[in-house]
Amino acid sequence: MKLVIIAAGHGSRLRSVSHDMNKTLLTIHGKRLIDILLNNAVNCGFQDVVIITGYRNQVLMQALDNHTHNLKLTFIHNPDWKQPNGISVLAAKPAIPKEEEYMISMSDHFYSEKLMEKIKNSSLGNNIANVGLDFRIERIFDLEDGMKVKTLQTKEGLKVKKMDKKLLNYDAIDCGVFKCRYNFFQSLVIAKDKLKGSLSDACNVLINDEKMGGVDIGEEFWLDVDTPESVQYLQSINIECNNND
Repeated sequence: MKLVIIAAGHGSRLRSVSHDMNKTLLTIHGKRLIDILLNNAVNCGFQDVVIITGYRNQVLMQALDNHTHNLKLTFIHNPDWKQPNGISVLAAKPAIPKEEEYMISMSDHFYSEKLMEKIKNSSLGNNIANVGLDFRIERIFDLEDGMKVKTLQTKEGLKVKKMDKKLLNYDAIDCGVFKCRYNFFQSLVIAKDKLKGSLSDACNVLINDEKMGGVDIGEEFWLDVDTPESVQYLQSINIECNNND
């Protein structure tokens, strides 16, 4: 199984603290965010990571040129990185073996290896994709910007029934980590052709077919690091990064 990390965006809201560099190179508690994610991958048994680049792609590639992670890194540049993030996921298709399951992670989300492990070990069953979900609504740092999700517990497991940032009736927030079957790429193509092409648009294609599952992350910590306030908050709390170099 391969991990796809989406690291193509500009991160314009973080410019005051990122100084216009790739936002995944921000340092959190002495470690770059991308290194924390790659350490998670190593500790969860991944050997191959596909990184989708976009804005200032050469800067990110050079920053990881001498990485010490025990991983094979494959860089794929998305020239349409200004488009919705589903386009960046679709760019990974040539690097994923047909019919093989894979995982997707945002590059600007801070989370523990245990969170990743829960989603990696989840059963897809008859789903095409599973997404990690946080049901602790009251603890979400920036709830207004969160991807809101309505779920339903069925005999097949947890199903996602609705997904939209503007939902008024919801019970969970999408934490930005996914496990997918290869044919999730087909949903991304449909979303690109008929909708705006975001990752959530592709998920809504699956929701209509009742093929979108959820994984309760329980008490695992995560944070979408996309504003100066979120960086300040993350730096202010006592949260342990993994210890790998």
